[in-house]
Amino acid sequence: MKKIFAISSVLIFACFSAFSELHKPNRIVELGFEAEGGFSNNYLTTSEFLVKNLVIDLQKMEKDVPKSGWNIDLFAKENNFLNVNAGERVRLGFFAGVDANGNLNIGHELFEFLGSGYKVGESKSFDIDVYADAYINAGVSVGTKIKGFGIKVTPSYYVPLFYVPKTSATANWSTTEDGKIEAHAKAELNVYSAFDLSRFPKNSDKDDNSSDSKTAEQIQNALSNGGFDLGLAVEHSIIGKKLEVGGFARIPILPGKLNYRMTREVNAYFEQPNFMDTSLNNDNEKKCEQNLSMGETKYYEETKKVYRPMKFGAEAVYRPFGNWFELRPMLGLVIRDVYSSDVFCYPEYSLDARLSLLNIIGFSVGTAYLDQVFAQRLGFFLNARVFELDAMVAARSGTFTRSFMGAGVSAYIGFKIGY
Repeated sequence: MKKIFAISSVLIFACFSAFSELHKPNRIVELGFEAEGGFSNNYLTTSEFLVKNLVIDLQKMEKDVPKSGWNIDLFAKENNFLNVNAGERVRLGFFAGVDANGNLNIGHELFEFLGSGYKVGESKSFDIDVYADAYINAGVSVGTKIKGFGIKVTPSYYVPLFYVPKTSATANWSTTEDGKIEAHAKAELNVYSAFDLSRFPKNSDKDDNSSDSKTAEQIQNALSNGGFDLGLAVEHSIIGKKLEVGGFARIPILPGKLNYRMTREVNAYFEQPNFMDTSLNNDNEKKCEQNLSMGETKYYEETKKVYRPMKFGAEAVYRPFGNWFELRPMLGLVIRDVYSSDVFCYPEYSLDARLSLLNIIGFSVGTAYLDQVFAQRLGFFLNARVFELDAMVAARSGTFTRSFMGAGVSAYIGFKIGY
């Protein structure tokens, strides 16, 4: 019986390994999860701030910060899934997960001011841009093969948890011929949420029964206010098992809705009279004037329609020497805030080389530009038939050169069990 079981396992394993597919399955039925998270910036590296005596060189900072500004990003993803792979013509999957992203950009003009100072009679400004979003999503994927073409359709239901639209805050400063400096800044941050943020943190001294029922009601409303998007993927063999090419898309169809908005306005003002004139005349009347007003946090019941980013792309796998070595290129386009006046887009790409020993143990190395961040990746997988472990680490940065220098990091882990 054990011998028959072992032979059956090898035959089934070989059967799945023989499929010429971009993403071939290793099990008939598998249950798994995957998680990934990371952060990066395009200026500071590990070697620059992990020192005994930290020295801040403003002129060097002006030179090193890219013209696009100092960019800081973070992300987190988690996914749970169940796949059923009964053959080339039957691929079925169920999944649910969370996806969150955030980005902050500080304009280069600020570092020019700090590094080079200012000229008399000069006026300048710099921007601070921010955006963030988070979703939970669930869906099903259905795949089959028709006349040599692999086709997969993935309808998804997603629920936005919070959303900060791409927002710019501008700071202005000017100097006069008599040496006076004036600076002022104004920013308004809007956070759209599935929940009423005015109720947090709640007062523990009060009766929580009504509060808990209100929270339950908001959760129910959030789950019913989700949106719908449709994923499509097509692949085809060009040179037998050696070259497979494919295209993919994720198209938002219906928006999700957020019913609450929190607004915070910040105003700052600074005035410095002629420093030399004040010092020489010992005039205590000419002191600098500054004012910072954080403003009042306001809460509104307001509906905001939110779409997940639209994606298009093409990918391929090239096996020049057999299944033990693969090259995997990908080229894509991401469109955020689609169907709105704030729409913006950016390209993506990746190239990975993968070495595999009988599809049991393997390594991968690659480079990528995803979500406007460069990443240099190193991966490992162990496939023991009844379970599979995948892991990957990446050095990241908003600039290509600093992605090799420890300006950011991310980690991925995935686990599958089944047969």
